Amino acid sequence: MGVGLWRLSWYHLTTMTFLVAFLLGALLIQYVRMRRVGELVERLTPAPHGSVAGAAPPAGEPPSPKPPSRDVAAHAAGETPEAAKRPWSGSLRVAAVFTETPNVKTFRLEDPQGDDIPFTFLPGQFLTFSAEIDGRTVRRSYTIASAPTQRGYVEIAVKREEQGAESRFLHDQVAVGDPLRVSGPSGAFTFTDKDADSIVLISGGIGITPMMCVTRYLNDRSYLGDIFFLHGARRPEDFVFREELDYLQKRLANLHVAATMMDASQANWPGALGPISKEFIARAVPGIARRRVHVCGPPAMMEAVKASLLELGVASDKIKMEAFGAARGRAPPTAEQPPGGLELPAQRGTNVADAPQTALPAATAQVEFTVSGKTVPLGPDQTVLEAAEAVGVDIDYSCRVGTCGICMVPLKAGAVTMDVEDGLPLEEKAKGIILACQAKSIGSLVVEA
Repeated sequence: MGVGLWRLSWYHLTTMTFLVAFLLGALLIQYVRMRRVGELVERLTPAPHGSVAGAAPPAGEPPSPKPPSRDVAAHAAGETPEAAKRPWSGSLRVAAVFTETPNVKTFRLEDPQGDDIPFTFLPGQFLTFSAEIDGRTVRRSYTIASAPTQRGYVEIAVKREEQGAESRFLHDQVAVGDPLRVSGPSGAFTFTDKDADSIVLISGGIGITPMMCVTRYLNDRSYLGDIFFLHGARRPEDFVFREELDYLQKRLANLHVAATMMDASQANWPGALGPISKEFIARAVPGIARRRVHVCGPPAMMEAVKASLLELGVASDKIKMEAFGAARGRAPPTAEQPPGGLELPAQRGTNVADAPQTALPAATAQVEFTVSGKTVPLGPDQTVLEAAEAVGVDIDYSCRVGTCGICMVPLKAGAVTMDVEDGLPLEEKAKGIILACQAKSIGSLVVEA
């Protein structure tokens, strides 16, 4: 056998050349395969923010469908969307107005550009509306009535109050096509299909709106647990969403609706009469002691219902409440409630600026606002926000019920009590931050505002 290069036989040289060529060929094939895989992955991956909108797909390929947003996907999975934790502020357009009862209208709102509504929310949260009325800015909060699974619009149901500037403005002046200034969502009075295996929803009057939001959502989510929907109204014609509840009850075997009217003398009402009593609740909801209960309505109605629930064995930590109706400072004593009774913050249902005011006790302290350089007397039942408004100190706010967190301000000196702190994170409270709409004190305060 002859000798070739490097004193190797031609046989060895030929064999080595073949092996090197085979190895290079294998590497080339692997490179081509990996490149094709990379191109396929790139086509299937949604374009990141900042990419060119409307870029054409490769020739011969159909356009990729628009992927759902992370927040919508979170809703579909029953998770809390991040956007529901962040306040949004902007303008929505009135798409439609529906008359529900003689004094209640539903306002359907949409994005002005026709896109999905620019925020996500949880069932039971509310939006805050602001408008210039008679030369002053009026803010008013309304619970969302439509389900968060509906992305094309959001709805609120508003009762017209003779003393409510915002509700009269919406009923009397707002028309389809008008823009409305909106902020939110806010509120912790929420329920999702992951929270409990059954739910009892008890409402009075216009307090039905968060209950409808929850019911519509649970229907969209094909919730398998029992839904007990108890409602009280003054008259049958005041029963908001009655037809829709009748329709849903026929479709959903797990939805149980019971209603009672205070006055049915002028209508053929087949249901119960009187207030929502302990006996009414016990008949409508079997085994209520083991169930989660949400209550929403006028403050007096809610307190009576809560007392009944406790007597029926429902643990207090299973009862969530949210008030609708005018209340501010300390509620005036009644024959059933001696002085020093329940203290309630301003609630949704009547615009706070128009709510009947109870006289505040004489101020024994004062609050100094360091940024504006103003000092004002502070009554023991007066909030820091009320004191600020009295002297024109600007503290931003939204809900006025302690849940949105918009009115957080630093407390530099003094001590306060707060009835509701849902909108105040523990880490902020530890830094000396307070909710101006809830903060009260019998001593003097120094506030950075």
